[in-house]
Amino acid sequence: MPRFLSLSLMMCGAVGLTASVFAQTVKTDAQSFLEQAAEGQQIEISLGQLAVQRAVNGRVKDFGEQMVEDHKKGSQQIEQLAMKGGVQLSPGVSEERKQKVNKISQLSGHAFDRAYIDYILEDHEAIVDEFQRRVETIQDQDIKQWIASTLPALQGHREMARQVKYKLQTNP
Repeated sequence: MPRFLSLSLMMCGAVGLTASVFAQTVKTDAQSFLEQAAEGQQIEISLGQLAVQRAVNGRVKDFGEQMVEDHKKGSQQIEQLAMKGGVQLSPGVSEERKQKVNKISQLSGHAFDRAYIDYILEDHEAIVDEFQRRVETIQDQDIKQWIASTLPALQGHREMARQVKYKLQTNP
């Protein structure tokens, strides 16, 4: 009997540990997503502000303004989701993204316009793909709902960037 009791307690402990590890994994997935999304929002805001200041093409300036406005809203929403989920967002930006932003920020004129739009288009291609994947896999329902509601705006940004890029190629 004591042997059975010991085995039962070990099994319960293993199940509890597994559930605990799984819960941490779910939280880690949500935290990882929110951190990446927050970083992306900050970069889009910074580059949008830079576009408003440096772009020579009016469409690029207007697009930059739209990006700042939309991504500030997104940033606030991410902060609310993080607070609600008890997730601490780190303020940093990855080294790879810093380098890309620095490279773009050193440009001016038409070179800036093209580099900015190319970056935004490439970035939004990746973001849309990531959001489409995450809306299917993320466990947190609030984050899942936010992804689903944000995805159309990101797809719209991608389409606007394509249009601006086309206009830059045909009429810089």
